Amino acid sequence: MAETQAAPPLPKSQPSFGRRHSTIIKLLGVGALVLVLLIPLVMITGVLSDRLSRRNEAVADITSSWGREQNVIGPVLGIPFQYKFKAVKETPGPDGKMERREVEETGIGTAYFLPESLKIDGNVQTQTLHRGIYEAAVFRAQVMLSGKFAPPDFGPLKIDLKDVQWKDAFVTIAVNDLRGTREGLVLDWGGTKRPMLPGSQVPGYTTGATASLGSDQPIASEITFSIPLDFNGSDRVFFAPFGVQNEATLKSNWPDPAFRGSFLPAERSVRADGFSAT
Repeated sequence: MAETQAAPPLPKSQPSFGRRHSTIIKLLGVGALVLVLLIPLVMITGVLSDRLSRRNEAVADITSSWGREQNVIGPVLGIPFQYKFKAVKETPGPDGKMERREVEETGIGTAYFLPESLKIDGNVQTQTLHRGIYEAAVFRAQVMLSGKFAPPDFGPLKIDLKDVQWKDAFVTIAVNDLRGTREGLVLDWGGTKRPMLPGSQVPGYTTGATASLGSDQPIASEITFSIPLDFNGSDRVFFAPFGVQNEATLKSNWPDPAFRGSFLPAERSVRADGFSAT
């Protein structure tokens, strides 16, 4: 009887390419989908950047005519004085040769004095200006600077009173954008009105106004002052606490104020129709 042989085993079927590389195919699909979605994102970003650029140009155009951010610094009392100093100059000697000699010359300096007290009282009314589909928030500020100056003390500066030029004394303020002023500036100095001409003499600032006191008499007693300001601006308004004692009161119809600076309000009231702060 012949022996029966077992049938050879069938070869195992190989998995398909898709099954063998399914993870890689999925990653490639996700990457392709991300790339496709980036196309409209880039297009939207370009449109947003273009709109933002046009909006900034429109706002800059509006504020350049109306008035930009405003910084009010001062007032400061300036009093010129004479002083002697030594300098080395070359002068021709008897033999015609140039010799270096030390000579004494006279120079002019300015002593600056800050107010003993400074009070700032302001009312800022805002409005919205339009340029096409764009708009910019601007303001008109009516501010009163008032206070008093103590008699200048030249002792700590080691300045002799005979060298002080009282006739050239002046009061000056700095205003960031003087184009926004709506009226001529006038200084009330102890009850006397004095016009303020464009140009600031506050060290480090050029825009502003200065009033000449024009008196030969020394300032021997306390002097009160006041300067009314009426100016346009946009974005922000800042006041520098230049007095020994400072008090600032501000009110506005703007409902969303942001208080910034080295000194924040001690008292504030923010309402839907505006705010007040001290």
